[in-house]
Amino acid sequence: MPAKIILNPYSNRWGAAKHADSVVAILKALDYDFEFVQTQSPNHGIELARAAVQAGFDPIVAAGGDGTINEVVNGLLAEADVASARLGILPLGSANDLAYQIGLPMDLEQACQALVSAQYECLVDAGRINNRAFINDVTIAFGARVNIEAAKIKWLRGSLIYLGGVFKALFNYHLPTVTIEWDGGRLEDKPILMAYVGNGWRTGGVFFLTPDARADDGLFDVIVGDAMNRLQIMQLLPKTFNGSHIQDKRVALLRTDRLRIHSDDPLPVLSDGEIIYTDAHELDIRLLPQAVRLICGPSEGQRPTIA
Repeated sequence: MPAKIILNPYSNRWGAAKHADSVVAILKALDYDFEFVQTQSPNHGIELARAAVQAGFDPIVAAGGDGTINEVVNGLLAEADVASARLGILPLGSANDLAYQIGLPMDLEQACQALVSAQYECLVDAGRINNRAFINDVTIAFGARVNIEAAKIKWLRGSLIYLGGVFKALFNYHLPTVTIEWDGGRLEDKPILMAYVGNGWRTGGVFFLTPDARADDGLFDVIVGDAMNRLQIMQLLPKTFNGSHIQDKRVALLRTDRLRIHSDDPLPVLSDGEIIYTDAHELDIRLLPQAVRLICGPSEGQRPTIA
């Protein structure tokens, strides 16, 4: 069967739309067998990927950013906890975190060549938060607020959007109290800055919140940050650029394949770069082992060096 290319034109603030003709032209020049479609609305990628699975396309390719990948993954895992088709990626987003982690080139023509050759593949875990699948990460509370604020910024591009969102969120954030349960542990009625569930190790293009996470080890890396004031947040923030924040006593790190989070406070929740809740109270997060086979690069991207 041919590949199905699902391009999200809105990725990178409509930047991906400018590359639609190039994607088609490059793949045709490489004599690749594919069908091409563009999403028309939020979550349309889920429907398109699900239909592509049912029709037998392989691979199914997300052309866009991490949010586009999330939609395609939800289509791939709509009927089962293990995808029947491979996932390909053409990185056209603002951060391209997953593509970077699996060693894909950021240059479009080179990324197309890697897709066509399919020389390298990797089998990775995924997860579900309530009924929605994810592949890279879940961010709860402050980190999700950062994304909400970043979406309002129209004059920045790329990873600068998320840095701008941090500073805006500092002036508009609420510290929730949560109860977190996992196999072998429990934090009860704990005020937090944020919680982060990492299947991968990079988010927002510049943040390495779970720098030692492995997407194929059957466990999430989870960090829980204590409630902090603005000055403390600003002091801790630079450490997230190289992962050294995990050495801070105000940051707890645990590894698990399932956790449950309850809060009477409304929790904003980000999944693979997209807001999925603004006022959640109950979250059930579980790992899906060896769920997705990816067309990847020859080696993973460079992880930060933690001093």
